[in-house]
Amino acid sequence: MTINGDNGITLTTWTDSHFHKLYPLANNQNIAKNLKDSYPQPYTIHDARHWIEYNQKFNPPQNLAIELDGQLVGAIGCERGKDELRTNMEIGFWIGETYWGKGIATEAVKIFTTYLFEKFDVQRLYAQIYDFNIPSMRVLEKAGFQAEAVLKNAFIKHGEIGDLFQYVRLRSEL
Repeated sequence: MTINGDNGITLTTWTDSHFHKLYPLANNQNIAKNLKDSYPQPYTIHDARHWIEYNQKFNPPQNLAIELDGQLVGAIGCERGKDELRTNMEIGFWIGETYWGKGIATEAVKIFTTYLFEKFDVQRLYAQIYDFNIPSMRVLEKAGFQAEAVLKNAFIKHGEIGDLFQYVRLRSEL
């Protein structure tokens, strides 16, 4: 499956063709510091294989590769809430460092938002961003997400406690 966006940006399902491109792009401490601790660092060839194989089981896909003119540049995905929170999906994304500041993440989030509301019966999408990650906050704002909450002292990263900013996009506000 491939979803085309503007300016050569596409979202596509993970395939074996991404394997040797994923781990060198993802193995970057500047990316990892902005993501949950479950994101492997260092990111190895084995992590890439596991990620690609793991994502081939979802129908419809929940995690997609971000490509620019056919070249892998990042990833975007979601996790559905459980039980009474099943009307929620948390989204996350990352872009390879050499591609930062080019509007790729904003376009990817816009495409992904539309896709999720079309394919899943959720009412809200949300993302949680560490207080030091201002660029990702701007991406979400440009993609139509609104600041919803600041969770004070909600995370610890590298021994530092910080605030978690939560952004939301509601189906009813499309």
